[in-house]
Amino acid sequence: MMMNAVKHPLLGDTLYSCIHKSGLRIVVWPMEEASSVYALFATHYGSVNNTLTTPDGGTEVVPEGIAHYLEHKLFEGENGEDAFTRYAETGANANAYTSFDRTAYLFHATENILPSLEVLLDFVQKPYFTEETVQKEQGIIGQEIRMGEDQPGRRVFFNLLRAVFHNHPARVDIAGTVDTIARITPDLLYRCYHRYYNLHNMVLVVAGNVTPEQVTEVADRLLKPCADFTPAPFQVDEPISVCQEYIESAMAVASPQFYIGFKE
Repeated sequence: MMMNAVKHPLLGDTLYSCIHKSGLRIVVWPMEEASSVYALFATHYGSVNNTLTTPDGGTEVVPEGIAHYLEHKLFEGENGEDAFTRYAETGANANAYTSFDRTAYLFHATENILPSLEVLLDFVQKPYFTEETVQKEQGIIGQEIRMGEDQPGRRVFFNLLRAVFHNHPARVDIAGTVDTIARITPDLLYRCYHRYYNLHNMVLVVAGNVTPEQVTEVADRLLKPCADFTPAPFQVDEPISVCQEYIESAMAVASPQFYIGFKE
């Protein structure tokens, strides 16, 4: 597959990009002198995307924190297969994160680059959820949520967002709450996955000691073509005024922490 080449005006490096036949946008930044490769496979889906379209064309609000929950569950495959175990065999250092507007799966490796890339493209395209595995994760993420509540920096940040926003879902912690994640089911996870993990709504970025030909060869073998569908842009009815002018919490900290925010 032919890739478009764009030379960076300052660095002199050439970036290559294309829309793969599967619908996925691929970007490759070759660095011949680099000793490693960094790869990221991401979807334009985060905590603010809190709705699904119903069969009759309506809108269904899903539990807060489901995008982050889905990120956790994708690492677990059928028959107990775990993506981290597969990465351990290639020697790659893998991770993932969910933000307000995206979910990304990534790895960094100095060897076995292409096998690691195969793992990345494979497990993200193979969702597998059961009642048992979903319920097991509720305790793990619930503990993560409670740990976040004990972090002063995170608490003051989300207090600011709660003060600024009336309705915008960014006012809710990305991980949700213990109560909201308790309402997550395998069916909901599958429906969110198939709506937002469409390759037309995703991107693969690879940078380091790798060539565009190597990346596209792996992509040609592993990417599964899907219907050309991109979710509607996120929209919310949010007043210009702030919700609250001041929020204060008491915690055991060495010195006071604060944020100041404004709307424009």
